[in-house]
Amino acid sequence: MSSALLIEQLEKRFAPGVRPAVDGVSFDVPPGEIVVLLGPSGCGKTTTLRCVAGLEHPTGGRISIGGRIVSEPARGTLVSPRERDIGMVFQSYAVWPHMTVRQNVAYPLKYRKKSGGGNIDTKVNETLELVGLGEYAERPVVSLSGGQMQRVALARSLVYRPQLILLDEPLSNLDAKLRIRLRDELRRILKMTGMTGLYVTHDQSEAVVLGDRIGVMKDGKLLQMASPDEIYNKPADSFVANFTGASNALFGKVLACTGGRATIDLGAAGRIEAWTPQSLAAGDKARVALRAENVRLGERGATNGFSGRVIERRYQGMQTVYDVELGGQKLEALELGTAARHGTDGEIALTLPPEACWAYRDEGSAVD
Repeated sequence: MSSALLIEQLEKRFAPGVRPAVDGVSFDVPPGEIVVLLGPSGCGKTTTLRCVAGLEHPTGGRISIGGRIVSEPARGTLVSPRERDIGMVFQSYAVWPHMTVRQNVAYPLKYRKKSGGGNIDTKVNETLELVGLGEYAERPVVSLSGGQMQRVALARSLVYRPQLILLDEPLSNLDAKLRIRLRDELRRILKMTGMTGLYVTHDQSEAVVLGDRIGVMKDGKLLQMASPDEIYNKPADSFVANFTGASNALFGKVLACTGGRATIDLGAAGRIEAWTPQSLAAGDKARVALRAENVRLGERGATNGFSGRVIERRYQGMQTVYDVELGGQKLEALELGTAARHGTDGEIALTLPPEACWAYRDEGSAVD
């Protein structure tokens, strides 16, 4: 079975001689899979999506949709956006303000050469029910809330069942509670339709909930493409670890490395055992990354057990955040629950579980 989307060595430069906005990106999306591109502003994720849509013209590489090449600059191939059989949901709601909900959703069926057959009203009704807007069909679209308008935009992109749907930060204009609700609904809707999706966001929680796989990007490059579980538990480098929440960093020197695990001298703090996603050797400077929620306060394990000192405590109702000094280095620890169990007086035992610690080569630059 051919990929629903195949991107090979994609490059996009906005001017000669400047760093590419997209730099040699390659990945494929099998039919029915949702791939999320995750990264900070300016990393190239939206430019990649716009190249797939045909809204940007690549300067190199190849893009195929459903086995058909739609962009290959080296051969002069460039298929127009309307002929790529894609749907797109933008950050802004992008609905027709003078139309009703039904008219908005029916619009692409009336003006497409191939609507897949069948009655337009039936397709519109089915799609509106799918996105939870069946009872709003005859309302003016401007009378809806922001979340409802984004559902209209989604329904309009789904109604003709394109080969691929592209979603460019579609939830970013919504308030926090609505965003979470619609995020969960969005995955359900796409999975019910069997739609293949490419989704762009800078929000880690969105990526983890929505994506079958997540691609983390930085400076135009794709650093890691993997399942949410692998991205979260086996980040490929220190940027991926930091961007997905492993904000703690301890610095030291590799003493030994074997079987994908390293022993690292942290100086005054002692020694730590950590996994090594990258190749490391004895003598290398190392940066050990771990998440605040994985720091276990008040207990000293047989491996990676330390003594530290709480220097600050921030009670946040449902959780407490602690700043811990460890041999001259600083850690942040997160404790769930409504009661803060540890004070800021004297030493405290702590454990940094080896399976939750990842060692990367320290290039001497600050973590992004």
